[in-house]
Amino acid sequence: MVIDKNKIKKKEKAISLCMEKNESLTPNRLLILDVLLESDKPISAYDINSIIRDRGKNLNISSVYRVIEFWVRLNVIHKISYLNKYMLCDNTDEKHTHITNICTSCLTVIETCNESMGLDLKESSKKLGVVLSPDINIEIPVICQKCQ
Repeated sequence: MVIDKNKIKKKEKAISLCMEKNESLTPNRLLILDVLLESDKPISAYDINSIIRDRGKNLNISSVYRVIEFWVRLNVIHKISYLNKYMLCDNTDEKHTHITNICTSCLTVIETCNESMGLDLKESSKKLGVVLSPDINIEIPVICQKCQ
């Protein structure tokens, strides 16, 4: 079995964020974090619940959603509204506007930010007389290079 060092770092970062915020690190929170770490694609709460059930643990779906929302609040997980699924954040320390590009063919997700895409969203918003919410995640449906 190959250990993915990037996934280990993500888990360590999630645990560290939990401790920094004086949040409880419950077995259910760790279990759902592990399921998300194992998934290379966005995954639904019902899929998470099914995987947990296959492992012999029985959680009701409302408990799964509560744990997911906990990790979303800590910016460890993103909700991909376009798909109604969840995935781990690649960069929990991102200070710019987070952009999630979702391939409409294969569901590959490419995370980036407005600055790395060359987008000046603050200035564009000012021209409209509005301000972007500080913790915004913009979703952009795309077709990835593999599917083009």
